Amino acid sequence: MTTSEDTFMTPGFFSKALSAFESIGYERAARELLRMSDAQLISLNLSRQKLLQGKAGMPWTLDEMVNVPTWQASAPTNTAEAANQHYTTPKAA
Repeated sequence: MTTSEDTFMTPGFFSKALSAFESIGYERAARELLRMSDAQLISLNLSRQKLLQGKAGMPWTLDEMVNVPTWQASAPTNTAEAANQHYTTPKAA
């Protein structure tokens, strides 16, 4: 007869718990990264489309490196400047 303590101590339980915590970590990291602008993500070589897929989109890096001029990679200093800048993201493969 197995007790609830025996079930808790099985190796399968720990691997499932670890996997659940790992997934939560990926979701949390992706959510924080998605708050960044497209220019910031590109400067970190990260793909917004892959981030939206969560853990399934790993690795989140761009398929090809994108060269962004330094004036475009910096954050706008005021709202008028922000309205005039147009960021583009690479198309997903």
